[in-house]
Amino acid sequence: MSKKIGLLLLTLCMLGSLLAACSSNNNEPKPSASTGSTNTGSDSDAGNGVKDYGKVYVYANYGHLGNVVDLSKKEALEEVRQYIKEKSGVEVIEIVPPKGSEADRLNLLLAGNEPLDIFTGSMDLHQANGAAYPLNELLEKYGSNVTGVWPDSWSEASWEALQKDGEQWATPVSPPMAGNAITIRKDWLEEVGLGVPTNLEELEAVMKAFKEKDPVGNGETIPMITSFNEMNAVLSGLFMENGYGNWIDEEGNVRPTVQHPGYLEFLTVMADWYKKGYIYRESFATDATKVIELVRSNRVGVAATWHSRTLANTTMIREIDPDAEYVTADIQGPKGYGRLVGTVGKSGTMISKNSQNPEGAMRYLDWLLSDVENYLTAFWGIPGKHWEWTDKEKGVYRRINQDYQGEFMTGFSFAMTVQFREEDPKSNDQWVRPFFAQYLTETEKVKYEGTFDVSYLFDKAKIGEQVPTLSDIERMIEQEVTKFVMGARPLSEYPNFLSQLENAGINKWIEVYTKEYNALKNQ
Repeated sequence: MSKKIGLLLLTLCMLGSLLAACSSNNNEPKPSASTGSTNTGSDSDAGNGVKDYGKVYVYANYGHLGNVVDLSKKEALEEVRQYIKEKSGVEVIEIVPPKGSEADRLNLLLAGNEPLDIFTGSMDLHQANGAAYPLNELLEKYGSNVTGVWPDSWSEASWEALQKDGEQWATPVSPPMAGNAITIRKDWLEEVGLGVPTNLEELEAVMKAFKEKDPVGNGETIPMITSFNEMNAVLSGLFMENGYGNWIDEEGNVRPTVQHPGYLEFLTVMADWYKKGYIYRESFATDATKVIELVRSNRVGVAATWHSRTLANTTMIREIDPDAEYVTADIQGPKGYGRLVGTVGKSGTMISKNSQNPEGAMRYLDWLLSDVENYLTAFWGIPGKHWEWTDKEKGVYRRINQDYQGEFMTGFSFAMTVQFREEDPKSNDQWVRPFFAQYLTETEKVKYEGTFDVSYLFDKAKIGEQVPTLSDIERMIEQEVTKFVMGARPLSEYPNFLSQLENAGINKWIEVYTKEYNALKNQ
């Protein structure tokens, strides 16, 4: 029931971030028996004393080319290709995904005899269907930077989710992230004479002031905007030991959030805020596009949403209000901080089972992740020609031109993303990157749902078969909880709601989830 991050994480890895030191880690998978590898290179130098490790075919399906109008100029593409070969010993051959048919093209590449070495794939689809190459030996021999770039403080679950039968089948893009947050208009706080709130009482005082003093005027100020999922992901954890999602009772049973005693307390506060007009009336019928529209129109004071709804739109808001600025608020409730860490991803960088040069592929990935300048070379081109540092110590760069667009980029890693940001007055980097560096990989001021340690291994298909009313239960929970918040159903009927869930099959849900959790926990 946790909010899934999915493709948003891939987008984050394309944006860039503030410089942050990355330590080596101990997440390197243990090697298994050798599976063998073929190096199509030679012992000759590729240039500058670097050995020739052959050609590596990269399918650039991370999404970073999706918004590019024009691909690289032919001359620039060849220049970057040769530059990378001289530095890494690998000649990278790009395979550009057709827009709108990226998955279809990948399926054809994996099923046919066309050359393919590196792509982004998923455990449930590509590994399960035998399309991925085992990585243990390659990582041990040639991938020290691939594993070493991952900080010790980040969850090992991101690596473990990409393992099966003792073998690593992909390298992760990102750790589990706490991307939902409370962001507040700093300039409006100054206008109403309040500081950044640190607890529920102070947060309510801010919303009250925004409503009464109406910084926008004509009653257009929205004290807080949110949605069902985001409200739960940001605020419900303030009232419970775990964030929104499964929790474990004293008997060891896995239960849904709505059965937690603290959840009713949470709903009571939300219903009160809604009744007072602090929560935007249309919050639970408003999609992300509408939220962004309201933010850009300079109307939203507090947002309990995915961080980019506000932070990534600051530059545009400043066209209306030059002083506009959102800040993140670390709120504590009766049970401490509340922001929920998202689920563990099961997609990552894979080497094709049919790769003709798996060693070269791993060496290329290792070169990319050995230094942020290598990473940016594949991303933006030759340093000094296509991009340049404006403050290398802080990881700030600017693009000189757009002759090269990133066809050779692969092996995305958020551990690299937090090490750089773009200098561009029209960019939202200056607002988004601090959040990247400080909040996305937060491990202390966050909450984890109760089965977080193994939930990414749950067999969703099997659970769905054993709980035939699963979708009905999930729909009922969202519908009825929304009614309680909006006042369409009195909170005095909450016990009746829990009884309705029993009639809908929640006890079977508990039984199946508990069995699945215990089986995985005891492995």
